[in-house]
Amino acid sequence: MPRENALAIAILLVCPVRVKNLADIHLERHLHRPGDGRAYLVLEDGETKNERPVEFEIPRDVLRMIDVYLKSRCPELCPAGTPWLFPRRDGQHSVDSGVLSTRVSKRIRKETGLEMNAHLFRHFAVMNWLDANPGGYEVARRLLGHSEVSHTINMYSGLEARSATRAFADLIDAKKGRR
Repeated sequence: MPRENALAIAILLVCPVRVKNLADIHLERHLHRPGDGRAYLVLEDGETKNERPVEFEIPRDVLRMIDVYLKSRCPELCPAGTPWLFPRRDGQHSVDSGVLSTRVSKRIRKETGLEMNAHLFRHFAVMNWLDANPGGYEVARRLLGHSEVSHTINMYSGLEARSATRAFADLIDAKKGRR
């Protein structure tokens, strides 16, 4: 189970989905591998809270973690042929999202001492994006699958104040150097 929890955390770091979507990842429906070495986590519009489709490219290191985990999980964690990435132990369905969320939180607390729940990965993703891209609310909206950019702005405005002033100072420094 520690490997499964680490995999859940790795996915949340690069695909900030809601924990229900994470828990319900079906290997055939949600993990798309076009055959060129890349893979995508694809959620259709009816599968997300906002009924908006979301797609994330899965980095190669996380994809390797998924593949290693899938090769080693049977029969310890579930029966062979189980189609869920995070299955119940009987393999009949995906793990309950509350159970997965609790396990993620406990793993983070054990390894780092930090109190963090699975939903905070969404905030963490947007915080990092806005820090690197002050005012980049449209990309943040798409990252989270919000239907309206105004919702994203209302939730996250102000997070990038320091990076915005830093970006402006860098611009002024650059302009001074061009004289």
